[in-house]
Amino acid sequence: MLTELLVSGLATLISVLFAGRLVAPLLVRVGLVAQDINKKKHPILPASGGLILLIGIFVGVLVFVASLNFFTNASVNKEFLLLGLLSIIAVSFVGFIDDLMGGKIRTSKADASRMTRNYSLFNGGIRQWQKPLLTLIAALPLMVANFGTYIPLPFIGNVFVNPIFYILIFVPLVVVFLSNSFNMLEGLNGLSLQMALVVFVTLAIFTYHIQAYTAFSLAVMFAAGIIGYSYYGFYPAKLLPGDSLTYMLGGGVAAVLILGNTNIIFIPAGGIYGIQAILQLRSVWTVGLILAIPWIAEFILKARVKFHAHSWGILKKDGRLSSPHGNKVYSLTHLFLRTGKFKEWQIVQFFTVIEIILAFFALLVAW
Repeated sequence: MLTELLVSGLATLISVLFAGRLVAPLLVRVGLVAQDINKKKHPILPASGGLILLIGIFVGVLVFVASLNFFTNASVNKEFLLLGLLSIIAVSFVGFIDDLMGGKIRTSKADASRMTRNYSLFNGGIRQWQKPLLTLIAALPLMVANFGTYIPLPFIGNVFVNPIFYILIFVPLVVVFLSNSFNMLEGLNGLSLQMALVVFVTLAIFTYHIQAYTAFSLAVMFAAGIIGYSYYGFYPAKLLPGDSLTYMLGGGVAAVLILGNTNIIFIPAGGIYGIQAILQLRSVWTVGLILAIPWIAEFILKARVKFHAHSWGILKKDGRLSSPHGNKVYSLTHLFLRTGKFKEWQIVQFFTVIEIILAFFALLVAW
């Protein structure tokens, strides 16, 4: 299986690199561009980079499923893997809709408003409260399969819950929270990408350790795709992520965690095997919870101002960034921005190191 997964990961990486060359010019031609406001002269770059990563993940998953059908027989649930892919496609589409709303209008705003008045639910753009509702769409594919009915509670452990509650409440909450939280902690070149790379590598290591190979496969695909996308998205960016990418990263993490829950299905209940299954379930959610600490903190900070704060900075003459909110801290980035002492790439590296420390701690706790 590892050989086939390696080939699939390479297919993902190469597809992302190729897709960037193909899609980026199209994004410019249709007006999906945005300013990189943290740079001098505010260069205009193609946006909505999630389309490029999605192409790579799509190709990689299909190559891997084909290898499972024709070359090897691994302990991977292809149905669950494809449901995970469907969820990722759905959440990326929601982000892409949001990107379209911020794209270039090729006619006057008055004409655009008049022409769409009777047709578009989102005539004024997607409102803040509509975004989490739309990302519920991405939870639907992950709600049609039985992933187990245990959920982790801090200081208590895993608690058996009604399957209806698990499917209708817990799974959608995980998808909606992570996809939207990843979208909140963004605004600097490579910030969400580098942190997400650490997350997916960590989840890949741990899901392989507990033999949750379906989740492991998807985590590897994402890690490979982000490595390929780094050519476009790391500092200095050639392509801006847009909501299509940030939603996709959060939705991908949610899918890996939920797919990691399927391990309980393949281990007989009762006796030592049932105990092992419960311990593995607790561990994968423990890892996910620790890795998600920055996004949980970001959600809390921005909730204080009803999610109207920005995470990016104001460029100073010396190339350093200051906060658009003064000394107020409404985002984790403001902890660095309000000092006015750091450049964009330095702040991104700080956050990457913080996530690496959390990753080591998560593995230490749950291993």
